[in-house]
Amino acid sequence: MSTAGFILWACSLVGMSCGASTPGVAVIQSAYEREAANGSNLHDRGLRVLEASCDDGAAGRFLCQVTFLSNDDPSQRLYFDVVAVARTGQGWKLESGLCKR
Repeated sequence: MSTAGFILWACSLVGMSCGASTPGVAVIQSAYEREAANGSNLHDRGLRVLEASCDDGAAGRFLCQVTFLSNDDPSQRLYFDVVAVARTGQGWKLESGLCKR
């Protein structure tokens, strides 16, 4: 793995963009987990984002189509949603989407 590849991989693990133009799975998962850590009972602690495809992010706000599953679902069904994530001074913030149904 090249140094640049390693840096981008390491950044994705902690949810930082490191120059990436759009958020990916790791960024969205990390933003979701930060929201859940704030004590919201709407969040599924077993939710795992599997895929994400985001637009070009007008003014730092991105709309992303995500595929996810819940570890609490015995049938492991795939779910789909559109989420909004934005860059803030503290990192990435989940603005809408992925609430527990």
